[in-house]
Amino acid sequence: MYFLLGISLILTFILIVNLGVGAAASMIWRAIESRVASLSPSTQARVIIGLRIMPVAFALVFVLAFVVPSYLLLEPNDSGEVVSLKMAIIALASTLAVLVAVSRVLRTWFVTNRLLKNWLADAEPLVIGGIRGRVYRIEHQFPVIGVIGVFRPRVFVANSVLSALDESELAAAIDHENGHRAAYDNLKRGVLRACRDLLILPIGNRLDRAWAETAETAADEYAAARNKAAALDLASALVKIGKLVPHGLTPALPAGAYLVEDGDDISSRVTRLISISEHPGLATPGTLLSRFTSCVGVAAILVILVLPLVDSSVLHGTHTVVETLVAALQ
Repeated sequence: MYFLLGISLILTFILIVNLGVGAAASMIWRAIESRVASLSPSTQARVIIGLRIMPVAFALVFVLAFVVPSYLLLEPNDSGEVVSLKMAIIALASTLAVLVAVSRVLRTWFVTNRLLKNWLADAEPLVIGGIRGRVYRIEHQFPVIGVIGVFRPRVFVANSVLSALDESELAAAIDHENGHRAAYDNLKRGVLRACRDLLILPIGNRLDRAWAETAETAADEYAAARNKAAALDLASALVKIGKLVPHGLTPALPAGAYLVEDGDDISSRVTRLISISEHPGLATPGTLLSRFTSCVGVAAILVILVLPLVDSSVLHGTHTVVETLVAALQ
């Protein structure tokens, strides 16, 4: 019963802390959303994904750094405590959430690999001046121009897109996809999906939508930053591809991002790109602030991990919390 109780406590705390911090992160975003809007899109995206990952990260750190050590060091083997029905239900829900998240990650990886193999089998490499990375042309009923894959992402362009865009528009569109590739957006999209599954409840959907919109804007600015004309070229490409998109049709793209999808707000993106062409200073990467916020997050996690090692009272306090939870769930 000792180890069964310990495992049940781990699963229970993961779910409870995840839900609690997830709700807090959602409220924090509502409070700071208007202020964050003044930051560069790349910095906004980092802030959003930080808030979205925070619940899962906090739950895992709390359990591994506090709950597990306090239980193993301070909980007697013959305490007489058992796994109650309430705790079993919570632990089961947490287990199901973990299984769903893991299964969807594996399914996404499998489907993405299969899609890549199918597209690469009939793809032709493209060489475009001034554009780095692997780009391939494919035959597809949807006007595909997107980056597929997580660790070795590739850009694919449908023949219909190649026919519709001129050389400068195509270069700008592909540079947009390179923006997603440089920011590891496909990896982040997978992490966001896993975090959403682990939460069970639909907490944070607003953050998910905000990140998707901001990531597209950041990729637009990545392409527009090349030169003054690139912003207008990308705006023109968005309009032309938008006209090619069949209404109501968006093919499944497990680990990738399209330049344009059905339902996208192309007009606002075009308007911002036109503004960037007139005021190039709008396309600001915000790299220094983004790195600073990342360093602060990593430093905070390290401090939390080290805290139980330098102050034994922390583990005693955690064990008191564990005992209180066990008693409440009896």
